[in-house]
Amino acid sequence: MALGALAQAFASTPAELAAARFILGVGIGADYVFSPLINAEYANRRDRGKLMAISGGLMWSLGAVASAAALLLTPGLEPGLSWRVVLALSAAPALLVVYVRRKFPETPRYLLYIKNDVEELREKYGVEVGVAPRLRVDWNRVVVPLLLASLAWFLYDVAAYAMVFFGPNVMAESLGVDGALYQLVVFSAFVMPGNLIVALLVDRLGRRALQALGFAGMGAAVMLAAIYGMRDVILALILFGLYGLMAAAGPGTVVGFWGVELFPTPVRGLTSGITVVAGRMGVVTATLLVPVLLHAAGLGITLAFLGAVSLLGAVVALFLEEPGGRSLDEFEHLEA
Repeated sequence: MALGALAQAFASTPAELAAARFILGVGIGADYVFSPLINAEYANRRDRGKLMAISGGLMWSLGAVASAAALLLTPGLEPGLSWRVVLALSAAPALLVVYVRRKFPETPRYLLYIKNDVEELREKYGVEVGVAPRLRVDWNRVVVPLLLASLAWFLYDVAAYAMVFFGPNVMAESLGVDGALYQLVVFSAFVMPGNLIVALLVDRLGRRALQALGFAGMGAAVMLAAIYGMRDVILALILFGLYGLMAAAGPGTVVGFWGVELFPTPVRGLTSGITVVAGRMGVVTATLLVPVLLHAAGLGITLAFLGAVSLLGAVVALFLEEPGGRSLDEFEHLEA
């Protein structure tokens, strides 16, 4: 991530920028898989959701706010320089992570269930275990939850990244406001409070309820925006802000939990990776499909389509198993 971020600042052609973004994407893709996994395996059942919400959704939104604020604060730089500075600055938190994570021991579950090293577990964490349990993976218990978790993330990213990619230009242009200002207002006033709502409530209300309600709220807000939103700038900003709030208070923060929490330790990295790939497929779908819809059917129909995708996500959420308040040990497949 650090190398890709710094390389962006020195790109002089679209091909060079694409190469730098590819390097950055490899790092981001890996961290999308491992960050929630590491947090979940270090956490206890009582506040696991809160810790994952803070380290995931809230930090994502904070980064988006920081990037928008940086763009607004660098207009005095010569043309073409401000975006280079902003993108290069993202190397700073990446390098901090490199430094800090070198000091982390492996998680207790890795040491016990994968490495089967009870001595290192005792040395690092003071946990006494006589014999490491033997695990197996019952794929009959993995496939259906994994498909549902992957579908939920795919649907969320189709809906959400349409707004992330096209909100600061298409939506902001329709409203007559600056794209960076649009993103700064929506994320700071609506999205980050939604992340905080999840952090406060996810371990009490559960992941499934918040994800279903968030998807439903996203669908309702964007449907209303399709019908009424563009007639008034203030109303449109409120509706798009409400969309962002409901997304962050639901799937935008929670959707990455399922691939980690529902599966046993031997395949947790794999299941997390598969759900992340499903989400990235949603991003690709939104990137390719939304411009076609905008050109062929207009903004209103495009928004209605994104609303329907969100409502479908609410239905899918209802079929996911609730991991809140449960130890990850309950999802291990122990050998008889």
